[in-house]
Amino acid sequence: MSTTSHEIYEEKEVYSGYLNKLKNKFYGLLCEREKEGEWEKFLDTIFIELSDFSPEKKSINYYSLINKVASLRYLDYSYFRKTIFECMNLIDTFEIG
Repeated sequence: MSTTSHEIYEEKEVYSGYLNKLKNKFYGLLCEREKEGEWEKFLDTIFIELSDFSPEKKSINYYSLINKVASLRYLDYSYFRKTIFECMNLIDTFEIG
């Protein structure tokens, strides 16, 4: 069965929305760290979610993002904050389509 252009458009919209939600999770992680909450659990959740990316969506930027996320637990706050924004920028580079 062939895919219609409408279905492709919907799929792109869903993926775009998902990437936006993922960026919001990184911002939420930053806020959780600032208020000294349970940010490490939040970080683990993001890491698990990223590990479930489909193989066809895994680009060089995906692997760079994974490595940055893995390092977050060990960074002091100033580097943590900088790395969070780098992660959000990397998500912006993910192809939609």
